[in-house]
This record gives sequence, C-alpha cells and structure tokens, in this order.
Amino acid sequence: MKPWFPPTVSSVAVAAAGEADNRVHRWPLTPRITRWLRTKGAEARLAGFEADRAALGVEVERDVRGDLVLTSSHCRRAMRTEGAWVLWVHGGGFCWGSARDGTGLRFAAGLGRPVVAVEYPLAPEARFPVAIEHCLAAYEAGVRERGPRVLLGGVSAGANLALGVLQRIRQRRAAGEDLPLPLGLVGLTPFGDLAGEGDSYRVNEGRDAYLRWRGQQERFARAYAGRADLRDPLVSPVHADWSGEALPPAIFTTGTRDLFLSDTARIHTAWRAAGGDADLVLAEGMWHSYLSDARLPESAALMTRLLDWCEGVLAREE
Repeated sequence: MKPWFPPTVSSVAVAAAGEADNRVHRWPLTPRITRWLRTKGAEARLAGFEADRAALGVEVERDVRGDLVLTSSHCRRAMRTEGAWVLWVHGGGFCWGSARDGTGLRFAAGLGRPVVAVEYPLAPEARFPVAIEHCLAAYEAGVRERGPRVLLGGVSAGANLALGVLQRIRQRRAAGEDLPLPLGLVGLTPFGDLAGEGDSYRVNEGRDAYLRWRGQQERFARAYAGRADLRDPLVSPVHADWSGEALPPAIFTTGTRDLFLSDTARIHTAWRAAGGDADLVLAEGMWHSYLSDARLPESAALMTRLLDWCEGVLAREE
C-alpha cells in the first residue's frame, strides 16, 4: 500500500518518495566494506554532477588542500577582492558523499559567489574529530585567501560538522584568537544527535523516505564517533552551549517526516534561547534532505528561500 501524504505535498514528491529506499540495510561499516559500498553507483553520481555543473554554468577546480572551489560564470565576471564566499560541507552520514555536492553547485550558481566545498576525510577510516579539524582548517585557509566575509553551511552530517566548526571558532575566540565569525550559518536538516535520543527518531522511523535509525544511521553515528562520548557537544551539537559571544544569524531546515526533525528543532530552540537570530523552515510531509532532489517543487521553493536569506545576510554586512 502506498504511503499517505497530505495534499500539500506535490505529486512529484509523492512519486519520488515511492521510488525511495528506506529499508534497514544493517551495513557492517568496516573500512573494507565501506570502501566497496562507495564504489556502487559512483560513475552515475559523477556523471550526474557533471551534467548539473554544465547546466548551471559552474566551473570546478581543486585547491591545494584538495577541496573543491565551485565558481559560476557570473561570479567570475563580478568577483571582487575579498568578496563574500561560502564554505560548504556535504552530507552522507560521515561515511559517504564528496565535495561534488549538488546543493553546493546550486548555491554557487544562485548566489554568484565562490563556494569552497570541503573534501573532508570520511569515517570509519577517519573518526571524530578529524573531519571537524579538516573543515576548520579549510575555514582558516579560506579566510586568509578570500577574506573574512564567509557564509558557513552544510547538510545533514555536513551541518553537524559546520556547527562543530562554529563551536571551535567560538572556543578559540574566547581564548583570545583573532579568527572571524561567519556572517551566517546555513544548517540543512542537521544530524545533530548521534545518540538518537530525539522524539523524531521514533516517530519518523519508517516514515522518512530515505533514512532509518535502527541498523542504519545508528551505525553511521558509531562509525564516525568511535570511542567518543555520543553526547559530546562537538559530536552531537544538540548538546552545544551557544551562550556567550553573540551568534551569527542562522537558518535551519527540516520536514515533518525528517528522521532528524528533533535535532533541528532542539538546535534552533537553543540558538534562540542564547539570543541568536535563527529562522526555521519546516516543510509538511517532507523527509530528510529533500532539498537534494532538485526535481521536487518543494526543493526549488526551499532553494529560493535559502538564496534570499543568504543575500539578505550579505546585504546587511555590505
């Protein structure tokens, strides 16, 4: 029987949910098997990225650190010295994915600003805190090379890492270092609770079109965290203390069927409680990282909202 969706969900999204696979796979996630699983469909993913890149008019090059720099033709014509740029962190449960990220492409094309997409080391080969430290180093290098006007963002596990980078920046600033805060933070459906204690981990188990907790995301969490405490704020930013120095503005997104809905709600609530300015976009009937499927009208609408928000932040800082 097909799952029921509210009438506000587009027919395109309903069809996409029907094609999705959220079965319990129970991947063992040993390094050897993980490396093999990453090869499955790799050629098709690369071809899809290249097709999207060409259609959007975005050029891609690798910098000396191994991260990707995504630059639109508009950006190349209009770029200014020390203009605003974006540090983008891809998702994939800390174990999959790459800097060849479709959402990063759409930000580069839509904003007309360079996007540095971080190619951080993946788990289980590289466990916490290696990925955060790599992303933080990319942030520091970008500030030196491109200037301090940076938007920081990520999706899913990448949003977790972006929030970890912000925590580390604030720690270092509190210790007296002159490391600039980002102008704003974009947190798309953050995988923020690696202990899996939020309400949506139960309520949306089997309702999210792509994700399961048992036998799937719980294994990703442990593959990344290793022996670290799953409630460490740098591992699970739902436990972060955002008090102290003023926070940059933020936007968080999720859906009512997102396995990580609770994570987004808890982080947004904590951000606001600490005095931060934070928008929350909650889409009825939508699942984890629906923005990643550019076919969906809901994805296009959210992308427009995100681009408008980013331009508004940049305009305030001009």
